[in-house]
Amino acid sequence: MKRAFTLIELLVVIAIIAILAAILFPVFAQAKAAAKRTAEISNLKNITLGVIMYSADADDQLVLTYQANWSRPRHQIIQWKDSVLPYIKNGGRLPKNDGGFYSATEQSDGGIFGAPTYDGNWTSFSDSGNNYRGDMTSRFPRAYALNADAGKNENLGDSDVESEDATVWQRAYTWDNNPIYVRGGSGSASSLENAAGTAMVVGTRTPYPNFNSRYFAYRCDTNWCGNANSELSYARGMGTKQVGLSFFDGHVKSMNGFKTFADDVYGMYRVRVPGSNWPGAPAVTFYMSQIGEWR
Repeated sequence: MKRAFTLIELLVVIAIIAILAAILFPVFAQAKAAAKRTAEISNLKNITLGVIMYSADADDQLVLTYQANWSRPRHQIIQWKDSVLPYIKNGGRLPKNDGGFYSATEQSDGGIFGAPTYDGNWTSFSDSGNNYRGDMTSRFPRAYALNADAGKNENLGDSDVESEDATVWQRAYTWDNNPIYVRGGSGSASSLENAAGTAMVVGTRTPYPNFNSRYFAYRCDTNWCGNANSELSYARGMGTKQVGLSFFDGHVKSMNGFKTFADDVYGMYRVRVPGSNWPGAPAVTFYMSQIGEWR
């Protein structure tokens, strides 16, 4: 005589399976998120090695933040990612022969320049009457940017800390056929007193090649940063209040967003210039604490 399961036995088995699923699914989700964060740190490491190799080939000169002819469309700007690409050969896309824009169907995963923890790598935005996808070149994702404040607290450029020229980075620009101007600080990582403690590349949601650290306190309440969500900031965390950073000596790590200001990894907040309107670290971190991503 065959014996079947009773209804009670079946319900008990189903209940056990449901309990196990409720326990294990969050664990799987956490493991997946941790794997994405690890992949992002790996991307940062490769990008940073690309910058360092470029500098070694250029007699210790860092990549230019950008090279622009402002009389031409912004997607024709040559930025630091273009300079690093030959050293990593896995990121973004080559410029179109006709100088035009890429369409949504021509997107790639962005290679090393794409962030595994970010679903807005190729979101679109408008600037100066043009629509762009990803960053302002439409060739690369918008996941990473240079730390625009590097070297400001060491006076490596203009004494006005609110100026782009106060940082270690350099940039080149011109209009039409006018001479090319190179502006900025020293342009050399060796001029930094604390290369191991100064961030080089940071996570961002903005489409521009450099990123000011005060934007940690700016809400993404418009599509300009790719996601009209006021609970996110222009700075891009990796979850659990962590932000991925690479440093000028080549090492990479994730840090608590608030601790990055306590340690002044941006090279901006250790020394304040008298009369500056630039917000101090307490002001930035206070406004950060009002944004869901950093609470």
